[in-house]
Amino acid sequence: MGERIKVNIQGNKYSSVEKDTATVETPMKTRLNIEEISNVSGNQSNSLVTKVSKESFHCKIVTPSSLDNSLVNKRASISRHRKAVVRKLTLPSVNEISDEEEPSSDEFKKNKNMHLSLAALCSVQKNTRKVYSLVNRMTGTIGGNGNGGAIYGELTIGSMQKVIELMKEHTNFNKSSRFIDVGCGLGKPNLHVAQDPGVEFSYGVEMERVRWLLGICNLNQVLDEALSQRSKEIIKSEDVIGHKCVIEHGDITDAEYLDPFTHVYMFDIGFPPKLFKKLAIMFNRSKSPYLICYHSPRVMINRYGFDVELVVQTQTSMHGSSEGHMGYIYKRVQCKGRNSLENKCPIISNYNMDGIPCDPMFVTAWQSSHRKLEDISMDVKKKVINSLSCSRSTRNRVVGPSI
Repeated sequence: MGERIKVNIQGNKYSSVEKDTATVETPMKTRLNIEEISNVSGNQSNSLVTKVSKESFHCKIVTPSSLDNSLVNKRASISRHRKAVVRKLTLPSVNEISDEEEPSSDEFKKNKNMHLSLAALCSVQKNTRKVYSLVNRMTGTIGGNGNGGAIYGELTIGSMQKVIELMKEHTNFNKSSRFIDVGCGLGKPNLHVAQDPGVEFSYGVEMERVRWLLGICNLNQVLDEALSQRSKEIIKSEDVIGHKCVIEHGDITDAEYLDPFTHVYMFDIGFPPKLFKKLAIMFNRSKSPYLICYHSPRVMINRYGFDVELVVQTQTSMHGSSEGHMGYIYKRVQCKGRNSLENKCPIISNYNMDGIPCDPMFVTAWQSSHRKLEDISMDVKKKVINSLSCSRSTRNRVVGPSI
């Protein structure tokens, strides 16, 4: 056998040189130019042996791209002859966690929200996943494409599911609930709650026309898929796509009340103060029991005067960035001094449906959502065609959507 050399390397410092075999310590990010890969024996299923030439010993070391560098031990055992070097990397199995890699209690607490998000993601229903797949294929995941698109965004499916699970637990959010999304954008929250828990009425209103058009196109795709399900002989209950969803182009401040909605949702990052004040008046006039938004009690209660109290809060994340926002779920409280205001602003009674008060702005949408799937789909498809085929807007003539 030829003479062997032992080399200890720590960082860039080279220490003693001995004969025969020894160990080389390499940092995690060291890279190797692999010229030849030897056969791996059966008892080395978690190891990788590579053979390189003597001349390439001082070159960069490259580990296979299919393996995660985080799984490679920092200590690499190398024994070589004068003519060749053999490098062995010991790789732990996927389910193996060393004592050094085991997360500490502080790290576990720090990542608690991430674990909750993963748990919520695991509970996403199959029909909800299908809806998100259709929407992402149509308009992508990030959700810009509007006026000032850079400030717009969309919650991840896991974050939205986490919010919905908390609504179920703390606000009795169920199939008889009525949900409104103020500034619905591309309509993901509306389509989500139409599947889980499958609310009685899911309504979204968007003032920015481009984003409303994208939202109505998403709804059109979902309704087409719901229609195609009807042609199948057997459909599992968890696969059935809910269709009681309406997305309209309009200004929420045209309404006086937020009835008949039981859950008022708004991704209110970027809402102007004037809109907040108007929404506070509308909410306080209404009988809507719950409010879900992304501003703290200091803002919603102290600054804008919403008659609510905090129930629960949770951290959420968004697509396409590391940005995250705290989501807050509030419930209505009866504030002193509001009785006289309520007497001056009686609830509308001429538009009651099944004894439920409803602002005139939402009557048509309510009635539309309770029609047959075929009628809803045809109506949405007409809106999409008319909106996409309308002439281009000019300074002197603005063409609005056909609603």
